[in-house]
Amino acid sequence: MIQQNSLAHRTLDTLPFNIAVIDDEGTILFTNRAWDEFAGVGSSDRDELIGVNYFESMDTDGDEYAAQALEGLYSVIEGERQVFTLEYPCHSPEERRWFLMRAAPLPDHDEGSVVIAHIDITQRKLAEIRAREQRRELEHLMSRIEGLVRDVMESVLHANGREEIEQTVCDRLFSVEPYVCAWVSQVDLRTDTLTPTTSACEAFPEDGSIELGTDDPAVRAAETGEPQIIQDTATVDLADIHTTTLLDEPGALASFPLVYGETKYGVLTVAATEEDAFDDRELAVLSVLARVASTAINAVEGRRILTTDSVVEMEVGMNDEALFFGDLSSEFDCTFTYEGSLYEDEGAFVMLFVVDGGDPDAIVEAAAGYEGIESVTRVSQGDSRSVVEFTVDDPPIVSALAERGVETTAITADRGEVRITLEMPASADPRAVIEQLSERYPSTDLLAHRERERPEQTKQELVADIEERLTDRQRLALQKAFLGGFFDWPRSISGEDLAESMDISPSTYHQHLRAAERKVLAALFRE
Repeated sequence: MIQQNSLAHRTLDTLPFNIAVIDDEGTILFTNRAWDEFAGVGSSDRDELIGVNYFESMDTDGDEYAAQALEGLYSVIEGERQVFTLEYPCHSPEERRWFLMRAAPLPDHDEGSVVIAHIDITQRKLAEIRAREQRRELEHLMSRIEGLVRDVMESVLHANGREEIEQTVCDRLFSVEPYVCAWVSQVDLRTDTLTPTTSACEAFPEDGSIELGTDDPAVRAAETGEPQIIQDTATVDLADIHTTTLLDEPGALASFPLVYGETKYGVLTVAATEEDAFDDRELAVLSVLARVASTAINAVEGRRILTTDSVVEMEVGMNDEALFFGDLSSEFDCTFTYEGSLYEDEGAFVMLFVVDGGDPDAIVEAAAGYEGIESVTRVSQGDSRSVVEFTVDDPPIVSALAERGVETTAITADRGEVRITLEMPASADPRAVIEQLSERYPSTDLLAHRERERPEQTKQELVADIEERLTDRQRLALQKAFLGGFFDWPRSISGEDLAESMDISPSTYHQHLRAAERKVLAALFRE
C-alpha cells in the first residue's frame, strides 16, 4: 500500500488526474489529492475515503455508464483485459463535463488489484461537439446552395446581354431557401436614386427606388463599394427601405456591390426570411457570385462596342493636373496627340504620343518625375515634331473606360486643355460614363454628343484583325517606325535608332518590321 507522505504519494498528489487504488473486492486502498478534492474531502480528512467500497458507490441501476464501468473493472480484476477505458459525461447544474476513466492492473507484488484514473476531457469533447455542429452547418449550407456558383457561372458565361446575366443570378438565388427575393439595382443619375432593374420575387414593389445618401444597405453598398449585411431586420429602422414590403416577418438582408476594376455596375441584394441567415461561408459564396456577375457584365459590355452598328460618340474636355500629358503640354506650350497604347510583358503600358512643339528632351526629363510614369523615351525627333513613349502603371482614362466597353478613339492635349473623343454602344448610358470620369477628374465637361451608324467595316474591326495577327514586338516595331518617320522620305529616323529604342539588334528589329508589314498587307488584301 502507498504510504502517506511517501515519494510516490507526494508525486501522485501533484497530478491533475483523479487517481485511486482498489483491491479485488472494490475496497479503496489509496486516493490522491485530486480524487479527494473532487469528492469534497478536505485536506484534514484525507483518509476518509480509505476503506470505502468503490463498487457499492456506483449506481449501476440508473446509470448506464456506471454499469459499463463496473463490468470493465471486473474484467481487469479477473485478468480478461489489461486496460479498460470509458468516456462518460459528468454534468453539474453549473457546467457540462466529461471524463475518461482508465483502469489497469497493478503488478502482483504490489498491494491492491487495480489503479483507476479519471481524466477531465471536457475541452476535447466541447471541441468535438463544435466540430460536429460546424459540419452540420456546412452540410446545411451546401444543401441550400449546392451547385449555385457552378450553375451561375455556366449561365452567365453564355449570356448574350447584361439583362440576361442579372436575371440569371436573381432567379438562381430566389430558388434557394430561405431566400425570398433577389434583385439588382443601378444608380440613376437623372433622379439621384438607386433603382431596381432586375428581380426575382413572389412580389416586388412597383416603385423600389431609393434616394441616394440614405442609410439603406443597398445604397451604402453602392456608395462605399463594400458589402452591407443586416442579420436581423427587426433590430434596425427600415422605414425608408423598400425591402420591408418583401419581408412579412423579421429576416436578414445582404447587399453586394457589382464592381469590376473601377467600374460600378450596380448592387445585388438578397433577402432571407431567417434571422442570421448569412454566416461567413455563405457570405463568401455570395461575394463570389457578385464578382462572377460583375466580370460577366464587363465582358458583355466590352463586346457590345465591337458588334454594334449604332454608336454614340462623345467629346469631353478636362484640365486636371492628374493627366500628365495635359500638364506637360501646358508647361512646354505644345500639343500632345495620342497614338495608342501597348501592353508590355511585365504588366506595364506604353502610351505613344506625337508632340508638336516643345523641347522633347526637356519633356522627357520633366516627365520622369511624374508619379505613375515608370520611364520616358524619345523615339524620334523632326524639325518641330517628335514621338515620345511613356511607360505607365495604368493609362489614364483609357483603361477605366475600356472596362465599361467604351473606346477612347482620340486624345489631344493642347497647352493644358485636354480633349477626348469616346465611342460606345447606343445602348450604353452616357451619364454613367461622364459620372465615372468626373469622380476621378472633377473638371470633366461634356462638349459634344452624337449618334451615328458605323460603316460596313469599321476601323476597329480592321485594327482588331491586324492586331490579332501581330505579336507585341511586331506591333511595337511597326508603330515606332510609322510614328518616328521611318517611312517618310527622306527618313527622319534609322532602323538602327529604332532597334536601340527597343533594346534589340538592328537585324532583329528589321525582322519584326518586315513580318509586321507582311501581316498588315495580308489583312488589307484579305489573305
